[in-house]
Amino acid sequence: MSKVYNVNLENPSELVLEGKRQRIAGHFANIIEELGLDLTDPSIKDTPARVAKMLVNETCNGLFSEPPVITTFPLDENTSRELVIIENIPFSSLCEHHFQPFIGTATIAYLPNDRVMGLSKGARVLDYFASRPQIQERLTNEVAQYLFKHLNAKGVFIMIHAEHFCMKVRGVKKHNSSTITTAILGEINKTEVLSSIQLARK
Repeated sequence: MSKVYNVNLENPSELVLEGKRQRIAGHFANIIEELGLDLTDPSIKDTPARVAKMLVNETCNGLFSEPPVITTFPLDENTSRELVIIENIPFSSLCEHHFQPFIGTATIAYLPNDRVMGLSKGARVLDYFASRPQIQERLTNEVAQYLFKHLNAKGVFIMIHAEHFCMKVRGVKKHNSSTITTAILGEINKTEVLSSIQLARK
């Protein structure tokens, strides 16, 4: 029942991913059948392949890819070593407890030592760790630890604000609930970061 994708035979890693897509599609076809749905229905027959492609290529791609390289630029002696804050970075991830999405935004702040990073790199790090089954608390800490290590920063602060569909569409079904998590590493003041964000919004 699974769809056959065009595969680059000269790329061993793509062959591995294709194998994963084929096996996941087969497993998901079994789930659909157990639910009593008709796999010959034109609307459903390609669903196993679509789900497999989504999991391997998108929502869980961080499990099968290398972490991003962080491009940094040296600060000269005349450049201030003040806070750098990047806020409202959108992301989506997959709750590992019920395989429902959680979506939200992240704020990344760091106190540079002798280098600053390209502004897009924080978002790439966030996407990498979000592209796998996750919990929000771990995601927050993984982003903080990775940036703290690779930036050689004096301090890093991460705040993630997210809505969890496992709370929206099942269980307690609290549609307007959201969760905020933070991680702080090194010499950085949480109050100063939050005050700077509030000041910038005025």
